[in-house]
Amino acid sequence: MNRIMKAILTVLFSTFCGAVLAQGGAGLTLDSCLAYAYGHNLSVETARLNSELAASAFEGAKLNFLPSLSASASESLNLAGQGTRNGSYGINGSLTLFSGLANLRSYQQSRTSMEQADLRVTQSRNNIGSQVVSAYLTVVMNRERLVYQREVLATAEQQRAEGELKYEVGRLLESDYKLLDANYRSASNEIENTLITISNNLLALRSLLCWAEDEELDVLTDTAQLDSKAILLPTLDSVVAQSLRNMPDLAIGQTEVEIARRNVQISHSAFSPTLSLNAGMAYSDGSVLDASSQMVTSGGLNSSVTLGLNLPIFDRGQSITRLKQSRINLQQAELQLRQTELDLRKTIEGQWLETRRALNSFATTEALKEAYHASYEVYSVKYAAGAVTTVEFLQQQDRYLSSLNDYLQTKYTFLLNKKIMEIYTGKVF
Repeated sequence: MNRIMKAILTVLFSTFCGAVLAQGGAGLTLDSCLAYAYGHNLSVETARLNSELAASAFEGAKLNFLPSLSASASESLNLAGQGTRNGSYGINGSLTLFSGLANLRSYQQSRTSMEQADLRVTQSRNNIGSQVVSAYLTVVMNRERLVYQREVLATAEQQRAEGELKYEVGRLLESDYKLLDANYRSASNEIENTLITISNNLLALRSLLCWAEDEELDVLTDTAQLDSKAILLPTLDSVVAQSLRNMPDLAIGQTEVEIARRNVQISHSAFSPTLSLNAGMAYSDGSVLDASSQMVTSGGLNSSVTLGLNLPIFDRGQSITRLKQSRINLQQAELQLRQTELDLRKTIEGQWLETRRALNSFATTEALKEAYHASYEVYSVKYAAGAVTTVEFLQQQDRYLSSLNDYLQTKYTFLLNKKIMEIYTGKVF
């Protein structure tokens, strides 16, 4: 019942998100992108269907403890000779009383498989979530870059116009005017390239969200979620502990070990005797014409109960082979679990270190960007007053643009790593 309610709530939530997000072409925040992806991404949907298959298999394993019933009926008519008719009707049932606990082990194994399938849904959501965060932040980063580029373009356009007037009256060298013109064209082309990049970024995000082709997709910058100021990262030990509890990878490895252990127990069951109970009830009747052409009928009700014992003696070593293979599979699952834990710890620690490095780089490039921006404004005033040459001004502008690109790259690299670490731990920092 809990699984049914959970599935219904998931469908209703996904439908609600889809209806809200599709209205009016409104932009999506990061949270709404993630919610939509969790409800519509094909990889997540596939994992969810696999979970439903595992739940169905578990329900089937429960029914293996019940007896099986079958019914039969036959009627025959012979017109040759004196003519006869025979009928038979019956019902039969069988129940396995003991088979080395194979049914119990299969039931336990299918329950573990169902739990594993649920964990794989969470794992798929985490994987898609990381990709959605990356695609979303790339769009937002280029949108912010576009704001700065338009400011630079406005300045370049004004300077080219002023330079053209000076050039016409002989107050500016032709080479300097050409530099100003090339600077304007370059700034214009950079904006066009950024717009193309944003379109490609939105295509990548559309694919991850499985967004409808006939609906417009846009994103909004959620400044509250993307605040990069006053960040205090948690300690490495706390991140590792929280991530190991929250991420499903280790739990999936543990279920693999449990499934392999049940397979060993099931293989052992092949060496045990099988005790079964069979019962049946049948009614048969028939009729035949006697010498005086009178119809003579006969028939009766019969019932039987049989207790059968089957002892395995020799199966050409198949049971022994399966037992050896299941034991090897168990050892492999245990080794893989240890490797998964090592890899997971490495990934978590690496993510924490990368987030810390990105935060340091962001702080550095932010200070450099502010410094070069202030210098660029000073040079703009000096250039307007004729205190610096065109080459000197454009060199300072290039330094500012380079520091701006570094700033944006490190800022959104930090935000991406921070969001991924939040997905790992299940907490917002």
